[in-house]
Amino acid sequence: MKIIPYTLLLLFSTTLKAQITNTIQYDNQTFELCDKERVTKLWFDIVDIGVYYKDCASAENIFDQKSKLLRFSYLREVKGKQFTEGAIEYLEANLSPNRKSLCSASFANLNNAYQTVGNGDVYDLYILKDEGIKLYLNKKHLHTMPNTECRLDYLNVWFGEETMDSQFHALAKRINNSEANQ
Repeated sequence: MKIIPYTLLLLFSTTLKAQITNTIQYDNQTFELCDKERVTKLWFDIVDIGVYYKDCASAENIFDQKSKLLRFSYLREVKGKQFTEGAIEYLEANLSPNRKSLCSASFANLNNAYQTVGNGDVYDLYILKDEGIKLYLNKKHLHTMPNTECRLDYLNVWFGEETMDSQFHALAKRINNSEANQ
C-alpha cells in the first residue's frame, strides 16, 4: 500500500503556479486574454491554456486568419517526447493527405523543439499572420516555423475534430465570436 502515500504526496507537493495573465507584450504589440481553460486528467490539473488576440472582439474562431497567441502554463511535469508524439498523432488524425504532405516537414522541426516542462513552466505559441509560428519556453525562443501557409493547420493538434481533450473544444467554442453574438 505504498502507492497511496506516494499519490497523496504527489497531489499535495505540487503548488499550482498558473501564469495566464490578462495581457502579454510581444514585439511592441499587446495581446489580450480572450478566454482560458484548465485541462485536467482524472484528478490532476495538467495545464492552463489562454487564448490571446490583439483584439478579442475581432476573434471570429480559433482558426481565423488573425494573429493569436496560445499560452500553456504547466501545473506539473510533461515530457518533451509526449508533446512531440501527441502533436504527430493529432495532426495525422486531423489533416487531409494534401495538407500533411504540404506541412509535414515544417511541423517536424517545430515538434522536435518541444522540451520537458514542469510546474510553473510556460510555452507561448505565437501564430502570426505574416510570420508563421514562433515557439517560446519561459520567454526563451525555441523555434520559428516561417511557413505561413501551414500555421493555422497546426492548431489541429488541440482544436481539430480529433482532440486530446474535450476541454480544448470547449475553449475553441467560446472563442467563436459569431456564436457569442447570435
